[in-house]
Amino acid sequence: MSSVGHTHTSRVVFIDLLRFVAIFLMVHGHTVDVLLSYNYRMPSSVGFNTWLFFRGLTAPLFLFASGFVYGVRFRRTDSTVKFKLIQRKTIRRALLIILIGYLMKSPTPSPFHWTHVTYQMVQLFFAVDILQLIGVSLLILLGIETLARNYKFEAMRVLLLVSFLFLMFHPIVKLIEWEHWLPLSLSSWFSQATGSLFPLFPWGAYLFLGGVLGIYFQKKNYFTDLIILSKVQLKLGIIFIAGAVMLNLFELLLFADSTFWTISPNLVYSRFGIVLVFGSLFALISIPIKHIPQFLKNASKNSLEIYVVHVMLLYGSSWNQGIKIFIGNKLNVLETILGVIVMIVLMILFSELLTKFNNVTYPRWKQKILTKLKSKKYKLKN
Repeated sequence: MSSVGHTHTSRVVFIDLLRFVAIFLMVHGHTVDVLLSYNYRMPSSVGFNTWLFFRGLTAPLFLFASGFVYGVRFRRTDSTVKFKLIQRKTIRRALLIILIGYLMKSPTPSPFHWTHVTYQMVQLFFAVDILQLIGVSLLILLGIETLARNYKFEAMRVLLLVSFLFLMFHPIVKLIEWEHWLPLSLSSWFSQATGSLFPLFPWGAYLFLGGVLGIYFQKKNYFTDLIILSKVQLKLGIIFIAGAVMLNLFELLLFADSTFWTISPNLVYSRFGIVLVFGSLFALISIPIKHIPQFLKNASKNSLEIYVVHVMLLYGSSWNQGIKIFIGNKLNVLETILGVIVMIVLMILFSELLTKFNNVTYPRWKQKILTKLKSKKYKLKN
């Protein structure tokens, strides 16, 4: 195989691996959260706290993977016409993701039943979850890339600056009582006080930094690309982790106390550093791999659908009751592990069925309908 062909294969493998691991780490985390009994969630348990810390890496990895994929996509062409097509597709995708995110949190199955909705329900509806965050962050990422093309500046540098601003100003943004200044629908994007799990600060930075590396990755077109990417991620990861540790030690020495798990940005820095280290490992693993299983490729492409279905199965929604209602937080460790395996297998099967529907069943139905319509049109003419 030529070096160019091998590079392309390695790139595809890296992207698919990154997305596959990100979505199934999220499936695993949500399943454990729903099933594991509170008797095993002891603050003194080293095992549980270790799992909890690494579970905290799932969302950053998922966001980083999303930003990386779109960074690569935006830089695939210099053609204005082709980029406009990418723009339209990205805007449609982002708006769809935001819409699905809000629909999943809707307090009622129909907007006509909102007369009996309480303030707490409305607050939960407007609370920003990961889908809304991804949708809006993608629009910001696209906006920066579009401006960069129109005004001839380097999008990568601006994205890097925006990312660091999101990280640096996170502690300040967190202290502001946004709900006193903005309506609930807007304040939820900046504050966790209204119930948001993923406000823009600092979570948007993970997607933007993924976009930075995605753009850098796509700009390279030679075999050492993945090796360079791995080295860059590893170096940056070590810098972020070491910086977080040193800043936390400085805080302990200065104030005899640590806010690492509360308002300190050091938690964000350390998580991003570990995500970069993982990204470095994925890049190295991808280099010798020529082919990956088709189900893995399909699952990485169907990551949005897998996310929606597994969350609704586990937590429920206005349209269905979730597993949490029946066996939520009632299982021991072994039973929970079995539950995780079952959920992952179910999501892979769902992904395969969805792929078959999209590639085989739907085109067949579409062709039959078009054939019938043409036949009727022909009969009417005659």
